[in-house]
Amino acid sequence: MSKQPLTVFGYLLIATMLSACSSTPTVMVPVTQPGDQIQNEYLLGKWCTNRDETANSNRAAGFSGLLNVSPVFWRFGSEGQWDASTSGFMYQPLGRWQLDGLDSLILTRNGSEPKSYRARFKDGEEGPDLYLTDDKGQFTVLSRCKKLF
Repeated sequence: MSKQPLTVFGYLLIATMLSACSSTPTVMVPVTQPGDQIQNEYLLGKWCTNRDETANSNRAAGFSGLLNVSPVFWRFGSEGQWDASTSGFMYQPLGRWQLDGLDSLILTRNGSEPKSYRARFKDGEEGPDLYLTDDKGQFTVLSRCKKLF
């Protein structure tokens, strides 16, 4: 009996199981400029704080590049749920998110007042980076989290 059909079946089974692990379909996120329309689909999924780009962007804007930005994993759900994690595995509800107008992202932490950010997307090393600018002009930059598989 040949082992080749069994091997091919094993590879197909593994590929099927790994594809079932993907959480959200990949949406092509365009580069945007201030005032461009941001779509909900662009934000869905897992994002990671990009500490280097956050520091560089703030330094270029005239702010200190030495921010106390801890590595945080963000997850924006399709129903407006905003979750966060320090490990990238165990997420806890942080609050709600919504888009307002063309490029305004409103984040509301549970029990706190809403905070508005201007959102835009730039090309990053491994896909789009999400630049959030607060009312003081300071940046928080998020990159798509790398998949483990």
